[in-house]
Formats: sequence, structure tokens, C-alpha cells
Amino acid sequence: MIAPRRRAGFVLLAVLWVMVGVSAMGLGLALVARRAAGAARNRRNATIAMWDAEDCEERTEVVVAAVLADQAADLGPATRRDEPTWATLDRAVASAQIVDDARCSVTLVPGGTTIDVNTADAEQLTRLVLAVGVAPGRADSLVDALLDWRDADDVPRPHGAEDAWYAGQGRPPPRNGPFADSRELTRVRGFEHSAGLDSLLGVDPDRIVLDGAPLPVIAALPGFTDEAVARVADHRGRGAPIRDLLTFSAELSSDARAALLARYPDLARLTTVEPDAWLVTARGVTGFPQVTAVLEVRLVRAGARAAIVRRRTWLE
Repeated sequence: MIAPRRRAGFVLLAVLWVMVGVSAMGLGLALVARRAAGAARNRRNATIAMWDAEDCEERTEVVVAAVLADQAADLGPATRRDEPTWATLDRAVASAQIVDDARCSVTLVPGGTTIDVNTADAEQLTRLVLAVGVAPGRADSLVDALLDWRDADDVPRPHGAEDAWYAGQGRPPPRNGPFADSRELTRVRGFEHSAGLDSLLGVDPDRIVLDGAPLPVIAALPGFTDEAVARVADHRGRGAPIRDLLTFSAELSSDARAALLARYPDLARLTTVEPDAWLVTARGVTGFPQVTAVLEVRLVRAGARAAIVRRRTWLE
């Protein structure tokens, strides 16, 4: 027979264990509820941030439509230099009050400011990496590795790298196809620490804008000598747009002009004086901690209007 004192001790112990269990259960439920509330709050903030980004992008479209409508209505022989045009949409949007009033930020980047990493040949790629100061030996290694990444075979070039090299390093194998995004460059051997090159290589097949592309991109164009690149920089410093390649070539020395004209068919295909497209990126930010929603659209000119040909969204 259990003594009354021992029985009371067992009862007290059982009560304490029940209380501990209930407390633990309550704490668990509270944590679950807190997480659920936090997830709901994050979803709400993400939705609000995306609405803000959508608002900013739509305001930008209003400004773009107004610029193109005004340009189409201009009956004069030429548009004044200070009037906004398709080539200067970024300035028009930056100075528009309707965009300044939005609860978001927007940037416009013209197409044709990067070399298309999927179509550029070895000559263009080599000229580009040399233009940013890469030594010739390393330039060959970078270019061959990049070409090996996108080609369809597994045979490495003399200075390149294919599946066997990446497997030996425990790294993902080459795509053996076109790059999906410029950020994929960091997976290519040698490009992990090549800061700056990722901003000069892209995946859009736009013609290079002579007045807007970075000078290393201009230097990568066939037929452009150091003198021709320096002349482009001079035009930009004076705020004097380059109207066409033939007129521009007349400003060069005989040797530089001959080099440019020798590649004129290629340059006529690869370059333009106005962007083929604009990349509009709108960001909405809200909540604490902050949630940033990003909306990116690609605008192309369609007569007197602009058309969206690509739309992407993500959270940062």
C-alpha cells in the first residue's frame, strides 16, 4: 500500500509534467502562429511593393507615350537637341514629375550598351576583354572558356574548359547552349572574379548604340581603332551625337578611316544611332524588414508608340 505522502508526491509530479506539456504546446502554437503571421505580413508587403513597382512602370509608360506623341507631331525639319526623343527617354523620365511623385524608383537603360554574349564571335570578345585591360594570355583563356560554355560540344578549345574540367572542380557543367542571363557568366571559368565584364556582356541581341555604349564595347567593334574610339569619346564630351558612320569616318586619319571602312558592312549591321529597345526597371519597397519587388520590362518602338516585348518580376 502506497503511503499518502508518496501518493501526493506522484500526483504533484504528474501535475507538473502536465503543466510543462501544456506550456510547451502553448509555446509551439504561439511560434506557429507567429510564423504564420510573419509569412502573411511578408506576402502582404510583397504585394504592396509589387503594386508600387507596377504604378511606377505605368507612370513611365505615360511619359514615354507623351514623348513619342510629341515627336510624331513635330512637323519641323528636325527635332531640337533639347527636345526629348526615343534616344533620350531616360532624361525625359528622370525629369518627369509624374514619376517623381511615385512611391518607387525607376531606371531606364538603353539596349545596345553591351555585347551579346550569345552571338559575339571570338574577335569581338577578345577585343572587349583587351579593352578593359586584361592581359593577352588571360584574354585567350577567358574567351575560349566562354565559347566552350555556350557551344554544343564537349571538346575544349586550346585555352578553354569543358565538362571534364568543371567536374574536376566540383562545379556545375557548361550549359552547351545560349546563356539565359548575364549573371550566368559567374559560372564560367575565369569569370568568377572578372569584375566589370558582367556589365559589358548581355544576352539581348541589340545593335550597339554609338552614342551610349561604354567605350570598351565600342572598342570591341570590328574596324574601330584606338583613334576611332578616342573620337567617339570626344563627340560625347562635346555633346555632339554621331549621326552616321560614313560622316564619322571622314573625321579620322587615312589609316583609321581605311580600317573602319574595311569593316563597314559588319559595322552597319552591328551598330545604330538610336537604341533598339529600352530596359525599364521599377522597384517598390515597403515593410520592416524591407521587401523589395522588382518589375522589369523591355520596351521597343512600334511606330509612334512603344510596345512591351518582355516582362519579368522578382523579389530582392
